[in-house]
Amino acid sequence: MIRHGMDIVKKAVDTLNPGQVPIITADQPLYTLCKQIQWTWPGLYGEDKLVVMFGGLHIEMNALKVLGDLLDSSGWTGALTQVNVTTSGTADSYLKVSHVTRTRHAHQVTASSLHILLHRAYTEYSSNHVDAESLKHLEAWCDEKAKDSPQFNFWFTILQLELQVMIFVQ
Repeated sequence: MIRHGMDIVKKAVDTLNPGQVPIITADQPLYTLCKQIQWTWPGLYGEDKLVVMFGGLHIEMNALKVLGDLLDSSGWTGALTQVNVTTSGTADSYLKVSHVTRTRHAHQVTASSLHILLHRAYTEYSSNHVDAESLKHLEAWCDEKAKDSPQFNFWFTILQLELQVMIFVQ
């Protein structure tokens, strides 16, 4: 059945865009079957003739795991616990992405908080700045702060990565 589906996809893509390599996405069990078909019949379904990728759920889970690896030992789980977003055990499970929806929500809360803190800091900088001509735009100010402060650089990088994951999920 999977092999038949691969044939249909190849034929449809070749009809619409001759010469283009088709891409199929599948979740874990079907991905495994597709890869086995590719390895069994490399002449018909080889990696140069058909690209098989994990589905969106697996890509999101791995992106969240990357965030979890970066946030491990950063104090993130303690901060989530301290502000009563979750308990400490649940916060630790977000690092491993035990539950995708809850982990996504925790990262949405984190991104929102980091965004608010970033804009508060920039507003304070701009209100204390007397010379309007030398006032830096937000992007330039963030670049300068990232060079000056490793902590700012870390959390700004986390914010950017979280936003990229959310854009992908959307």
